[in-house]
Amino acid sequence: MSTFTTADGCNLDYHLAGSSSSERTLVLLHGWSQSRAMFDRVIPMLARHYRVVSYDQRGHGESGHPTHGARIARLARDLDELLTHLHIERADFLGHSMGASVLWSYLDLFGSAKVSSLIIVDQPSACTVLPWLDQTEAAKAGAILDFPGAEVFCKGFIGPDAASVRRNFLVSMLTKQISGEDLEWLYQENLKLDGGFGSRLLLDHLMQDWRDVLPRIDVPTLVLAGEVSHVNPASQRWSAEQIPGAQLRIFTAEEGGAHFAFFERPEPFAVALRSFLDAQPAPRHRLAPSQASRTPPRGALR
Repeated sequence: MSTFTTADGCNLDYHLAGSSSSERTLVLLHGWSQSRAMFDRVIPMLARHYRVVSYDQRGHGESGHPTHGARIARLARDLDELLTHLHIERADFLGHSMGASVLWSYLDLFGSAKVSSLIIVDQPSACTVLPWLDQTEAAKAGAILDFPGAEVFCKGFIGPDAASVRRNFLVSMLTKQISGEDLEWLYQENLKLDGGFGSRLLLDHLMQDWRDVLPRIDVPTLVLAGEVSHVNPASQRWSAEQIPGAQLRIFTAEEGGAHFAFFERPEPFAVALRSFLDAQPAPRHRLAPSQASRTPPRGALR
């Protein structure tokens, strides 16, 4: 276990696996109310081939639990600061659920200069039917909630029935084959996120619309979806169609194809990642300072 302190004083817990001499570095971002430990089943399969970085985002898992910074943009800044701390100049990035939103925010704010490739796991580009979305547009993007529904959803995590709300939400994201032991472990990881901080972060997450970011992504991208996920796989197909050159892989129910394929069936998940990553060119190193001063930053989203 290692820790890093962000500029605004939040300690982030992170973990490094694999060899530091590996050609590729893969950075894993978990979802809302999850933790880096949920990747622990798939990491050994990936660390044989890549250097793997996983970390608990602020408010989650073993990281600090501040009362400030419950915003996707702050989480994107945390990622940028962590990359600087670890001297990571180029990496492949995987974002699961809300972690994908953090990556979209990172690209929007910082561009793709440090991004070799992108892996998006089961996240709609818009979660809520926002005022400028008609029903057809909302369905394509994968929006699940309307405004009243978003309010009720967020309030549920701080209300008198918060424990059952959290458990029921977790169950809705898993296959029916999940064992009781695994369900209980996942639930305890969920409970590490404070309800108040989590509710504020969730609302910020639900109000984002990342559709304008998708067509401006200029790095190789893989979109992963689940056949029986609560996120309609058709929305993930639509996202892949918006990202230039993106690939799509939909996991079947037998492959753990709900929201946590990397946890329920890590083997096919790891195979899909390796197939994508090993087909990518070797990461390019950052330009020397004298060259960088004459060359515009690559991939800044405009």
